[in-house]
Amino acid sequence: MLGWKAVAVALVAMALVVRPGVVMATEQVPYTVERTLESGVEIRRYGDTVIAETVIEAGSYGDAGNEGFRRLAGYIFGDNRGEQKIAMTAPVAMAPDPGEKIAMTAPVAAQRDSSGGWRVAFYMPAEYTLETLPQPLDPRVTLRVVPGRLVAALRFSGRGTAEQFAEHTAELTQALADAGIESVGAPWTARYNAPWVLPLLRRNEAMIEVVEAPL
Repeated sequence: MLGWKAVAVALVAMALVVRPGVVMATEQVPYTVERTLESGVEIRRYGDTVIAETVIEAGSYGDAGNEGFRRLAGYIFGDNRGEQKIAMTAPVAMAPDPGEKIAMTAPVAAQRDSSGGWRVAFYMPAEYTLETLPQPLDPRVTLRVVPGRLVAALRFSGRGTAEQFAEHTAELTQALADAGIESVGAPWTARYNAPWVLPLLRRNEAMIEVVEAPL
């Protein structure tokens, strides 16, 4: 199991490539913007993506996020078969765990469901498939494919607290209702920056899957 010191060293190394006003100098999940609403909400098209995810059985939003990040960072920093290091890809997604294996498109941002669990996910670089990724050594980390989908996203800066995500999730769902766009499931959260980036410069998003948007 990768220790905290090794994780810290790797994170410091990542900090050296962070520039003010720019997200972490890492690969980002690709998408195309099909429409931008007056509210600033973007309607995006995502292709199939591979994620590494872990379920945190209980805890606060912040504690669950930290524990999930630690487990997944361990995986990409070498806690896998072959001790292979995998580049980090933005964003990091987090959502309540409904107690079953579902896509990251159907949880509620900044809230826990009745089971009290959380899902945290790292997106894998596009060069990898399920067949080419090394298997995690930590049984709490799993790999799977999230099918392509149409997603609405509302971007905001700040620390990305549970309260902020709840506030912007409400804005997101209201903007979709005003535009007559139907959502699927419930929202999730996305963070793009390292924790040492100034809150004003951070990129956070509230996201939700939507059906084909009317023109």
